[in-house]
Formats: sequence, structure tokens, C-alpha cells
Amino acid sequence: MQDNVKVKILGIVGTPIKQGNCQHFLEQALKVAESVGPVETELVHLKDFRIDYCIGCEGCLRRVHRLQKEVGFDVVPVPIEGYNCTIKDDMEILHQKMLQADGILLAAPVYIASMPGQMKTFIDRCRTFVHDFRLRGKVAASLTVAFFRNAGEDTTLQMMTLSLLAIGLTVVSFGASAVSTRDGLGILVHETRFAVTEDIMGMTVMQSAATQVAQTALQMKAGKIALDKAGIQLKSSGWAPAPD
Repeated sequence: MQDNVKVKILGIVGTPIKQGNCQHFLEQALKVAESVGPVETELVHLKDFRIDYCIGCEGCLRRVHRLQKEVGFDVVPVPIEGYNCTIKDDMEILHQKMLQADGILLAAPVYIASMPGQMKTFIDRCRTFVHDFRLRGKVAASLTVAFFRNAGEDTTLQMMTLSLLAIGLTVVSFGASAVSTRDGLGILVHETRFAVTEDIMGMTVMQSAATQVAQTALQMKAGKIALDKAGIQLKSSGWAPAPD
């Protein structure tokens, strides 16, 4: 590994609960990522930020298309500067953190076989990245925690993974799920604050997912540096409108 290679992994947890099992699951994943090599991590909890609903105004999309007409539809990423959303709230902070990161771990609990509203609202507000491709070259994976075994973990992971792919990230793992009750039967574990740690299988799969994100982020960054030193430029393109 080159001496100047270091990556940042951003952990984003979306749940109404602070300091709960889902946040602990993500915290442990970030510790695993740090153990891989020169990896810096940061955890943000969506509860700490004011995030309004997407209003479907198309402002982000119109700005991207105006710029594409100037620079060409084959320019990727689209050279958008700064925050590209008409809604002025804390998503500006979160967008900046995402752009500065090399990898993202997205964590949310299972709410009725899906992600909770906090996470969905956050994802909806990432719409600009679908069109401006600024998250290309960054890696990601999803994590989830459920109260019962086989109660929607797979569907929640799939929805989160599809969302990560849609906003341009490279998903490098199926993700990981764990349960926060004894054997996933809904029986509370009173002996520990974080019952998710009792799910050995869940914790093991989480370690694999976090390792893949950290390793791939390091490999991709080292590869980019090597390509730059060799004077090799990779051609990248977005989409082009149909000819008139």
C-alpha cells in the first residue's frame, strides 16, 4: 500500500433511537473498518440533523441539465459546485460529508419489512447524486437490525442497497443483518445493553461487510493514484439525450 493512501469511511445511521442496537452495530462495523489499514471513520446519526422531505421541485435536476448543456453530456462527474438542493436544511452538511468520504456504511433498523421513514427521507434528498454522478468511485454497503429473525431483514437490505446503487455508489457487499433479541424470538436480553452483540452470525457477517468496504476503498484509491502517476486517464460518461 502506498504511504499516502488513506481513506475515510462514513457511517450513517437512520433510526428514531439514539445509542441503540442499530447505532452500536454500525459503531462496531466502523471499528472493523479501521482495523483494516489506514482508515478514518465518522458516524453521523440522522436524528441530530434537520432533514425536510423532498418536495419534487426538480431544482437539482434542472441545474444539472443546464450545466450538462454547457460542458457536454459525456462529462462525468457533472462539475456541480457546492450544495445542489433548493431546500436549506442540514442535508447540506450531510451531502458534503458524503462527497468527502471514500466509502459509506448505511445502517437502519427493520420497520415493517422496510427501512424507517428517517432513512427514506434522507435517501430521497440525495436525488442530485442520481443525475450528477458525484458519488461514482465511492464504495458502500448496508446494515440492518431487526427485532425478530426473518422479519424483513432481506427486504430492508435490498431496498437500502438499491438506493445506494441509484445514487451512484459501488456496493461491494450484500450487507449484514442482526437481531436485537434472544435468538431473534422477540425475547429481550436484559444482561446487556446491546443485545445485537449476542447474535454471533450477525456480528460475523457485519465484520465481513465492513472489511469489504474498507479494503475496496483502499484498493480503489491506490489504483487511482497509480493511474495518475502512469498518466492514464479513464474515459467516463453519463447519459446522452436522444438526438433531435
